[in-house]
This record gives sequence, C-alpha cells and structure tokens, in this order.
Amino acid sequence: MDQTLIITGGLLLGCMLGLSWFAGSDAPYVATKSIRIKKALTEAGIKEGDIFYELGSGDGRVVTVAAQMGAEAFGIEQSWIRIFYSRYKAYKLKLKNTHFIHGNIFNQNLTKSNIVFIFLLPKGVEKLEPLLKKSLKKGSVVITQTFHFSTWKPYKKILVKDRDEPNATLGLNKVEGDFWLYRV
Repeated sequence: MDQTLIITGGLLLGCMLGLSWFAGSDAPYVATKSIRIKKALTEAGIKEGDIFYELGSGDGRVVTVAAQMGAEAFGIEQSWIRIFYSRYKAYKLKLKNTHFIHGNIFNQNLTKSNIVFIFLLPKGVEKLEPLLKKSLKKGSVVITQTFHFSTWKPYKKILVKDRDEPNATLGLNKVEGDFWLYRV
C-alpha cells in the first residue's frame, strides 16, 4: 500500500512539473540561441538604463542577456517552474538587475518599459498588439521573433545566421533567428 502511494505521488508530481514546464497556449517553449539574442538586442540599441521586458520569458535566457547588456530586465512567464529556473540562473550569474514574474503576459503593466521582446505564436502576437499600442510610450522598441505583427511596419529586419548551427524551421517560411524591430 505504501509503495503504491509513493509511486502514485511521484507520478503526479512528475506530471505537474512536466505540465508546468510546457505551460502556455500562446507559445510553446522553443529556446533561442544566445548568439542570436545578443545580435538582436544589440541591433535594437539596448543599453544601460533601459527597461526591458520579455513577454513569455521561457528559461530566462533573453532576460539575462538584456541584463548583462545593462538593462533593468523583466521576464513574464506562465510556467512557475521556468520562473524558478530563471531566477536560479540569474542568481548563479549574480545578475541583480533581473526580475522574473509569474503571470499572464496579457495582464501586465508595461508603461515603464522602453524595449519589449516577444517570441509567441501568431495568435499571441495578435492579442498583444492592442495592449502594446495602448501601454507603450512613444519611441519604445518592440522586437518580435519569427512571428510578426501583421499591421505594423518594422524599421529593421534581421536574420541572424550561425555557421555551426543552422536556423530551425518553425513553420511555412518561418525560421528561428528572424527578428523584426518596430518603433511605437
């Protein structure tokens, strides 16, 4: 009896952790290579004093790169286990300018941010469009990866290639490492 209870409890815990890691319907977890992140953030002009937000921050790699470049960097994520993992990574890197918030990306106050990064599926990008238009101050930069706004005109398009690791294909004519920069 006790062994069955322990096995059942372990299976339930494993399922909960697995479901939390893959939480979110607006973007599955797909990690972006660090070299591509740094290039996109450099092109966006990120600098010390910027307030950076990533909406759907996954394992925190974009937020930590932004923090290493001097920004006060915030990651909003739906999966509590990815939040825990991101905080741990930031702690190990001794980054005091990183902040990870567990929550819904569509219910956040973004008025203080001047750079926002999103890597979501088209449905999530469309849902965010009116929120960003309403809450971001004039001159703010929005970076989209792979899936872009249908009605906004980017001021710069970047395809970051890496000789050692080819860009992954994520759908019809969509590749990982394809960044578009917009100014609000």
